[in-house]
Amino acid sequence: MKKYKLLLFDLDDTLLNSDWFKIGLIQTLGIHPITKDLDASLFLAQKLQVSSHLIALLKKRLITPLNFRRARWRHAFSHFGLTIDDKQIDELDTLFVKTGLLCIEQSPTLITMLHELKAHYELAIVTNALYDPRQKVQQMGLSEVFSPESIFHGEELGLRKPDRELYYAPLEQFDHRPEQTLFIGDSWTHDIAGPIDFGMDAIWINARGSKPLTEHKPFAIVSDVMEIREILLYGEHATPFNS
Repeated sequence: MKKYKLLLFDLDDTLLNSDWFKIGLIQTLGIHPITKDLDASLFLAQKLQVSSHLIALLKKRLITPLNFRRARWRHAFSHFGLTIDDKQIDELDTLFVKTGLLCIEQSPTLITMLHELKAHYELAIVTNALYDPRQKVQQMGLSEVFSPESIFHGEELGLRKPDRELYYAPLEQFDHRPEQTLFIGDSWTHDIAGPIDFGMDAIWINARGSKPLTEHKPFAIVSDVMEIREILLYGEHATPFNS
């Protein structure tokens, strides 16, 4: 697989599943005096129901990531007929991050695979994550794989996938061309179509068996990130894309 020199990974729902968010939120609700008497499962369900309008505002940069996070909290609280101010929301959000990060579990098999890949490729993360990806990477035990300089956080850079500038930031840093780069992620729009539009190849982590949204053709489709090991170390395709 010498064609590729740089592997770019999405983070959330690619290298890191969403369990930390759910468990961390429920634990946070049980700790904080404002939320400890609320139905935590119902609150979680409401927080996960993000309106398409709010997402569109974030994508169009009509709302900041901070205000997007605040809006999600307000939406969940409104279901219980409660209104809280920004100071209280930020306090809750800080507690949630602290609590949620402690819920991230390390995966020895993932750590081993990424170390194996690092022996053959340069690796980086490109993410739209709403919470600090470097803290997540540290909790995942991947700090030796991904240095702080190899983590490209859209919010920090004032960018969002599928912005060309965000995809190209690691290329410039590592001095590689798009055709030498393979993007690996779960979002068809952000991790497959976007990179392909800018000259890269991509592997789609399609855990849910979703249908492609466009005619783009990824290099391969897998159901779990661990399947890329055979493809990238031994050249074995999992599910080649067929139109």
